[in-house]
Amino acid sequence: MNRAGLRQSPRMGVCAFAIAWTLATFAACAAVAAPAMIRYDHPVYKNGKRVLWHGAWRGSAGRSYSHNAPARATVPEAPAAAAAAAGAVAATAAGSAAAGAIGGETSAPLKPFAILADPGDLSASRMAREFVEVLGDQGVQGRAIVGSTAPTGIARVMRTDMADFAIVTLDSLAVSVKYQPDWPKRVPLVAPLAPETIEVVASKDVKSLADLAGKSVSFGDPDGTTGISAKLLFSRLGVTVAPTYEPLADALAALAGGKRDAVVVLGAREAHALDGFGGDGRFHLVAIPWSPPLESVYAPARIAASDRPNLIRANDTVETVAAPMALVAIDAPAGSPRADALGRLARAFFDTYESTLTAGRDEHWGEINLAADAAVPNADWPRLAAAQGWVDERKASANASLDAFRATAKAAGAGGGPKAEDSDRLYDSLTRWRSLLQ
Repeated sequence: MNRAGLRQSPRMGVCAFAIAWTLATFAACAAVAAPAMIRYDHPVYKNGKRVLWHGAWRGSAGRSYSHNAPARATVPEAPAAAAAAAGAVAATAAGSAAAGAIGGETSAPLKPFAILADPGDLSASRMAREFVEVLGDQGVQGRAIVGSTAPTGIARVMRTDMADFAIVTLDSLAVSVKYQPDWPKRVPLVAPLAPETIEVVASKDVKSLADLAGKSVSFGDPDGTTGISAKLLFSRLGVTVAPTYEPLADALAALAGGKRDAVVVLGAREAHALDGFGGDGRFHLVAIPWSPPLESVYAPARIAASDRPNLIRANDTVETVAAPMALVAIDAPAGSPRADALGRLARAFFDTYESTLTAGRDEHWGEINLAADAAVPNADWPRLAAAQGWVDERKASANASLDAFRATAKAAGAGGGPKAEDSDRLYDSLTRWRSLLQ
């Protein structure tokens, strides 16, 4: 037996050396961040274990709602030994490195990301997918996920590192400040988005929102953005209702069956459940006339019969309101590495914004002015520094172009009025100036 033990000892020594080398390699990987990884500045635990590092995309929780854009950069395979030692850390780092640089720069590639949209707001969900597609065309990996963007939902996102950007309603942000005073610093605005209409569907015996006092009104999914907007709307108009919460399809079925008195819908442009509803002529859209209590939060809007032929009489329109929307960065306080990483993504998106205006994209993109202020009601809400810098640079260029336009107009007017060729020059100058502000 001793001889057998002596014959095995060299083999055992080799095994011991291999185990020790593997443990040492793993320890080194645990102590040093993989490329493009950032150390957490607060304790984060997943599956009972503390996680030390993260990429700019901040995790992978949530339901995937879009594609992962293929990266243009080629990443060489890690050696087998290193892959076995580093495991998921090396795979994550390779995925980060695969995101190609923008504009030919090879240093500091843009990081993978996730953007969140409320599942009940189909317009926002579509825009989130298209945001991913635009950056994906530049070789940046991204995912569009759905989840609550109400204040409680955003709070969960920041705790779980689920997403980097979110499409939210400004009235939701206004509500959040009451409970999270530090959010203006942690959730900076990136860009204003086009307002989304709020539609209230009810039976034709409901002539105004006041008629719904004490009645059962569906506010959409529990913890959804529609509920926040609906609560604020009825509160500002002084109408108290009995809210219920369910998906839109279920709410419309309950309305048709007499179990609900009205249904509130946000972002209904993509809500195809409404397309065939009301064909029996029993229902209509309830008008929301513009009034002073709504001015600080909403924008006036109209819906035409061509948009809702089953709910609006032919050649008629219905007054309503629209909730201003915004793109925000999540957990990106000014001066932080995360704010820098997300700022570079925002600038890359702005630089190629024209690609959102192509055929087949959501029409809301064409209604956005990136230079406009996205003011949150009753709150001083800053903009992500990189996004504000991009806007300031374009404003400076626009001012120079405006000066040139004014000079052209003055020269044309000096001769007693513009001639035909002066009109052409004026038009060209004006269109160039306006293009800089888009």
